[in-house]
Amino acid sequence: MPGLGAPTATEPAPEYVRRFSGAEQSLHWLLAVSFLTMLATGLILYLPSLAEVAAQRQLWKSIHLGAALGFWVGLLLVWSTDAVQLRATRREIDHFDRDDRAWLAWSVTRRGPEPPQGRFNAGQKLNAAIVAGLMVVFTITGVLIYLQEASARFRGTSAILIHDVAMYIAIPLVIGHLYLALLNPSTRHSLRGMTLGSVRRDWARRHHPKWEREL
Repeated sequence: MPGLGAPTATEPAPEYVRRFSGAEQSLHWLLAVSFLTMLATGLILYLPSLAEVAAQRQLWKSIHLGAALGFWVGLLLVWSTDAVQLRATRREIDHFDRDDRAWLAWSVTRRGPEPPQGRFNAGQKLNAAIVAGLMVVFTITGVLIYLQEASARFRGTSAILIHDVAMYIAIPLVIGHLYLALLNPSTRHSLRGMTLGSVRRDWARRHHPKWEREL
């Protein structure tokens, strides 16, 4: 009996294409682990309902700060391994064309055919840009909060408020990302690209036809 997912006599073996490089995968998982660690420890320190867990505040603060520092150190290390590829990826994410703008409108209305997308669709580009901005905001405000606790000269800023607002923006982004990657049937195959680096060519043709044609 063929194993689960194995091709039958009438079904050819699926063709896989490389979607992400090792550096891209490493950067994604570095961000995921550090971001989720900071979010979890931040909520433990922030929510009154978790006051009992947060009794060891210094421990949770240390983990929170360690995750932030680990992200930026890890980013530099990963970037040094393949800066050329990561710069190309950044340009790809920053580039918005007519199809990307049409895709954003289509994702709201769901009217007509889905506009063709490249290796990243417009939603993924927008999500990456917002997350990158949030990491900068979290870092700047986090440093200010740390300095406020260390010296009275830095008190009186709105760093804590901005840090909290950024957290409220981050939570729905994380939930939506996890839903699309783990639960939504049409998009969860993309998780394979971030774990193994490759995706099925027929899936790429259906969801990212502009990129699939470039291959």
